[in-house]
Formats: sequence, structure tokens, C-alpha cells
Amino acid sequence: MNKTIDALLISAGYSGRMGDFKPLIKINDKSFVEIIIEKLLLVCNKVVIVTGFRNVDLENEISLLKKKKSAWAEKVICIYNENYYDGMFTSIKKGIDVLQNSSWVLFHFVDQPLIPKEFYYELINQIDENYEWVQPVYNFTYGHPVVFNNKIISMVSDAPKNFRMKLIRDNDNVKKKFWLTNYKEILQDIDTKEDLENYVENQ
Repeated sequence: MNKTIDALLISAGYSGRMGDFKPLIKINDKSFVEIIIEKLLLVCNKVVIVTGFRNVDLENEISLLKKKKSAWAEKVICIYNENYYDGMFTSIKKGIDVLQNSSWVLFHFVDQPLIPKEFYYELINQIDENYEWVQPVYNFTYGHPVVFNNKIISMVSDAPKNFRMKLIRDNDNVKKKFWLTNYKEILQDIDTKEDLENYVENQ
């Protein structure tokens, strides 16, 4: 099956619990956003990054990366969500607006830079035309990122701005595939400095 997959990377939040701006925090001299984009482009045609809080700082970082990595020039796009303070779903809707022609979307958060690159290949191999939503599960717990098709794109577009992705996933009309995986990183968000310190200490 020929799969056309684009990525939606949500990077619009305040990073309040971290006390620093998460997208630009560095691990081994690479920012969270750079680490994630590198892995997304292994399996996706393009990456749409939704910015919000400190959008200028993040967009400047992306511009510098695109100058260094010419292959990213046409593949990495920043979209500013002027309503980011109204919640994450407004950022998802903003990104989905430019992904209306995508067959599948790999939906990712910026606070998950620790997922191994092998996971991404395995995730897209789980895509099945009999399903509309594919989500990894570790230790009986739903994880992220997820992949969904153009039916979900339409549902997001039609939903009110105060909606949630969980409500779309739980809709009885959505055909869901849950993939049991050994990648515990799908549950690991780096939300605090303690989370980051624990990761660095364990490397």
C-alpha cells in the first residue's frame, strides 16, 4: 500500500511546568523540535509545526535549521495559531487546516523527543486501510504519537474549538486500531526540569 503521510507537530503551549521554553531546550546540542523533525521526516513527506507562545523564537529556530539543512526547505512549515491561549485543540485545528489533502497525519507533541527512530517506522507499518485511527499502547496505557486518516481530519475541522482529540478517538463511528508496543517512551513527556534531569542521568 502506498501511504502518503504528513506530520502535525504541536508546539504552541506555554511550557509552564518546565519553567523554560520546551521546543528550544537542547539535548546533546539539538533542540527538542530539531530532534523530533529529524525523526518525523524519516517517514513523512512534510512536517507542519503549529506555533503560538514565543512563536517568533521558534520560527527563527526553524528558519536557521532550514538554512543548515536544505532538504528541509520545502518540507517543514510553521503555522502560527493566534488563538493558542484558548487551548491545544485550537492549535490542532489550525494545523489541520493546511493538511486537508493529506491521506494520513502523524500527530506529535513537542515534549516527546525521546522516542527512538525505529518506533516511527513501526508505527507507519501499522497503518491499515480498515482503520481510521492508529494508536500505540504500552502497559495497557494509550500513548502518543498517533496516526489518523482523512476522515479524522474532517472531524477535527468540523469540531468546535473547545473539543478534545480524546472525544474524537472515543467516537463509536471511528474505526480504531490499538498497537501493543514495547516502546515505553510513548508515555514519556518531558514536562518538568526533573523529567529532563532524570533522562540525562539515565543516559
